[in-house]
Amino acid sequence: MADIRSQLFANIKKSWLGGAFVAFFVFWITLWAIDSHRTNRLLTQSIGSPSYPSSLATPLGTDSNRPLILYAFFDSQNARMNLRFFIAHALHDAADFMFIFNGETDAMNLLPNATNIRFVQRPNECYDLGSYAAVLVADDLYKQYSRFILMNASIRGPFIPYWSEGCWSDMYLDKITDSVKLVGMTLNCIPINHLQSMILATDTLGLTTLLFPTNATIATFRASLPPYPYTNIPPNSPAVNVPPIEHPGINSCPNEYWHAVSVEVHASALIKAAGYKIDAMMAAFHKSETYEEECEGDVDSPDVLYEESYYGTNLHPFDTVFAKSNRGTNEMVLRRLTEWTDGRGYSSYDFCRARK
Repeated sequence: MADIRSQLFANIKKSWLGGAFVAFFVFWITLWAIDSHRTNRLLTQSIGSPSYPSSLATPLGTDSNRPLILYAFFDSQNARMNLRFFIAHALHDAADFMFIFNGETDAMNLLPNATNIRFVQRPNECYDLGSYAAVLVADDLYKQYSRFILMNASIRGPFIPYWSEGCWSDMYLDKITDSVKLVGMTLNCIPINHLQSMILATDTLGLTTLLFPTNATIATFRASLPPYPYTNIPPNSPAVNVPPIEHPGINSCPNEYWHAVSVEVHASALIKAAGYKIDAMMAAFHKSETYEEECEGDVDSPDVLYEESYYGTNLHPFDTVFAKSNRGTNEMVLRRLTEWTDGRGYSSYDFCRARK
């Protein structure tokens, strides 16, 4: 009788342990599936959806002085080449990176797995400036940072001379001062002076001006503009297509190309209407203290990003750290610097350090 009871107890114990193991295994699998789904939703949820995950608004780092670098991407052969170059040479530990993939693409698979690198995939809407605004405004992400770089995949870089020990993102962000609140690569004089938007650096004051301009700033901005239609446009220039700005700032969603261009063209004037200055990396911008006044309305000042349009020369990547790569300009220089930077094994991880 004792043997029967012992065998019965052993069977019950064995059955209980087996059931517990199965229950634990099912519980673990369920947690894994939930976490996997949450992670996938975090990375692919479209901006603007009511269910846009609040965790994207959590700072990627813990240092409030860390800049946030937003990189807008729409897939093309040129953009993918630039993205690969950026991943290889521009990423570093001293900033947080948010990649914005607009439209269908698998380019996010190129990104390395790092705690300071995230991405969001969204519909191809609002063009680049509008997509920055959508990401920054969602759950007040912009409030988590004080310094920003907004850039897109139409440029390749960074291209840094061998003798330089500088960090490319600091080169732009260090130009932000108490008075200068928007920094870009180049200034275009037509149809009005404006920093071109392939890369822009700013801080909290500059960004909030672009996202949420006050009524007083808007009134000053509109009063500062020349009468429309603008008359200082060279014959046959595509700038004749730039319409008046409907909603000053970048926090709108233009659905037509020239309306998106208008947002870019008028952003610098909005910054100046708020009482701030702008700055450009190109050397010509600094050839005189009155360059902006000289440039304003000069029909003989073409877009400097085209072939031999930079005062009879081509803009060199060492001048601006990045190069516009979709204009067919300075192609041999771009090709050689790409090869040499790759061959050198240049990495921003070696030059960019977090600031205390």
